[in-house]
Amino acid sequence: MKSARWKCSADNSKIWDLLKSMLLVSEKAARIARSIRHDNHLLSLLVEEKTGCKKNPRFNKDFKTITDVLVQEVVKFDLSQKFPALTGHIYGEENNEIGLKTGEKVYLKIDTSKENTFNLLETLCDSIAAQLLADIVHKEVLLEELPGNVFLPELSVDLPLEEMAIWIDPIDSTGEYINPRTEKDGDVFTAGLHCVTVLIGAFSRESGVPVIGVINQPFHTAPDSTEWIGDVIWGLNFGETSICSLQERTASKVVIISASESDDIKKRLLDSGFRLIEAAGAGYKLLSVIQGQVNAYVISKSTTFFWDTCGCDAILRSLGGGIVSYQKALSGNLNNFLSYSNISDPCNHGGLIAYTNPKILDEIVDALKK
Repeated sequence: MKSARWKCSADNSKIWDLLKSMLLVSEKAARIARSIRHDNHLLSLLVEEKTGCKKNPRFNKDFKTITDVLVQEVVKFDLSQKFPALTGHIYGEENNEIGLKTGEKVYLKIDTSKENTFNLLETLCDSIAAQLLADIVHKEVLLEELPGNVFLPELSVDLPLEEMAIWIDPIDSTGEYINPRTEKDGDVFTAGLHCVTVLIGAFSRESGVPVIGVINQPFHTAPDSTEWIGDVIWGLNFGETSICSLQERTASKVVIISASESDDIKKRLLDSGFRLIEAAGAGYKLLSVIQGQVNAYVISKSTTFFWDTCGCDAILRSLGGGIVSYQKALSGNLNNFLSYSNISDPCNHGGLIAYTNPKILDEIVDALKK
């Protein structure tokens, strides 16, 4: 449930500028995702299956599409142009290499010139599609164009941009993006385009603490014609300032998990009275916690990464929760929140538990220890 809207009058605030820019570029990313997904021919031409060390071990197949790479490069470009201090400190899941079925490699890089961006995109697709994508990449998104007519709070916090960095997951749940099959469990989508998210998180380089999170859900509302309607959620947790675009809601003993979770962990949670929902997409599962559709997200395996969790973690912290290490929580350390500054090893080792209510965290840990 959306909270009351805030109107911002502090246009010169660094934290306002960064939050606003993250929201706007997330919507540009969502438009790219919708445009490419709408063109089945373009989508089929530009899908590359990941192999070897680039493949996520949790899946039989792992995919990278032009959408992933283009979105990531757009986020990097737009935020670096707006905030030069972030240049070289924006990280993501993908590199900028796209492999074509011919065996050729194309390195995608956004240019200040729309014509140059078009020329590069034309090496990947036909001129009509290249022009469409170049137009979206270079078109300014306005705040009033965001889903839900988002207004931002009056902020007086001075954010030290020179100490910040960004994690991006350009398209989380790429498999659902490519091969959607809509499935639901109550109010929670367990598969399909609804599970696709764009995740952007800002964190302190020194402490690794997440500060600002944005989740854009490009395919939020099922279309009644050909147009999908998206949604965007944000949260900010910096110093003594904690603000979220949502009001906290509490589900009734529901935990969301991956289909690959162990039977032993499922049994322990079920035996303690929790209902379990299996769903696609780490970002969507975290979004379900944030929206209060479930109480927590539990994953015991080391198969999520900083780009999956950084932005979501900032939002969870703004609601009074957070993400802790699964392994360390079961060892008795319930305050071992995730940190995002180790760029060379961005894996969330030892699994995680995400929550908004600390009491639920206690109950889950107790259940898992039985």
